Amino acid sequence: MTKAEAIARITRSIESCEPAVLTPAGVSYEQHVENLSKKLIGEVIDPVRATVTSTIIQDADFDRYREAEVWAIARGPGGWLLTISSSEGFALAFGDDPTSLMMHGCSSEDAVGEWCA
Repeated sequence: MTKAEAIARITRSIESCEPAVLTPAGVSYEQHVENLSKKLIGEVIDPVRATVTSTIIQDADFDRYREAEVWAIARGPGGWLLTISSSEGFALAFGDDPTSLMMHGCSSEDAVGEWCA
């Protein structure tokens, strides 16, 4: 996966999903989503292969990510945004080493919502 492919995948998500994010007081939902989307795109990295070794939420999507070809496509203070090569889904993970990440647990096609979970 290339950085351009990662950005395209995130952009498709932004255009097709209504992000599940809480909106702070004094800001419209639309403006908040626009700000979060720009921040996420700015945190896209050159994708690196990632390995999910543990999870916070048991019995969610851990097995799916543990067994698939996973790419880390964004990194920021909140962790890593992961995606699977063969699907449009996204998940949030934590850790310093992309070869040993702890997945939040759930995943969805909502890149912004997963990134801000």
